[in-house]
Amino acid sequence: MTTSEDVAEMDRRSVLHPFTYLKDYAFGVNEPTVMQTGKGVRIQVASGRGFVLS
Repeated sequence: MTTSEDVAEMDRRSVLHPFTYLKDYAFGVNEPTVMQTGKGVRIQVASGRGFVLS
């Protein structure tokens, strides 16, 4: 099973995100936000934090 840490590492190695300071991102200074679940306008990230999209 793939963990959120595995997903974050795959993201860091393979995805170029706009508006990201790449040097910090490449060395893990800024962690990516890994979406875990979503329903309607609500999402929850792997760290447990929830968001309402508007």
